[in-house]
Amino acid sequence: MLQENENNRLLYQAIQSLKANYRDVIILRGIKELSVSETASILHWNENKVRITYHRALKALQKAKEDFLYER
Repeated sequence: MLQENENNRLLYQAIQSLKANYRDVIILRGIKELSVSETASILHWNENKVRITYHRALKALQKAKEDFLYER
């Protein structure tokens, strides 16, 4: 349970370190599990931008998580 809490803390820290567009799309698509069209409507983006930004955001999130792990 402690390990799970630590992993969640690390994940949220990494999400907060992302730029705003990445953070928004990660929260809407990844955490709230909204569809591409719902996310596009909320962010006032086209669906293609949502898909591309989400893909880039996931890569940036992975790198941020690794950076936080190496800092420990």
